[in-house]
Amino acid sequence: MSEAEERITDAELEVMGALWRGEGPMTLSQVKEAMARARGWNGDTTKTLLRRLCRKGAVEQEKREVYYYRPLVSRENFGRYKTQRLIDKLYAGSAKAMVAALVERQALKREDVGELRAMFDALWEEKGGGET
Repeated sequence: MSEAEERITDAELEVMGALWRGEGPMTLSQVKEAMARARGWNGDTTKTLLRRLCRKGAVEQEKREVYYYRPLVSRENFGRYKTQRLIDKLYAGSAKAMVAALVERQALKREDVGELRAMFDALWEEKGGGET
């Protein structure tokens, strides 16, 4: 995974969220407006966070008639990376231990377990149903 994904702070992640929700590149004004609505941040805060994200390689800035920003890191890749980091740090790399902890804490509803079972079954079938 890239250094950008590893180094994104929580505040920067809020800005990434706005960019991921946008439909294509967003102007600086659009990002500022989205962050003002979502978090009450002023324009300077948003601009600073965008500048940091650009330096980290997580966001690209393009100068047209005004500046446009677009994420270089996808929400999906970032989520996979952070999930694996969580599993590695808290559960010694064992996804099974993480799921067991969720079950023990009753964090999963019966419907959730059913959906997970269906996902596991589909994955099993996709891989030919053989031993892993």
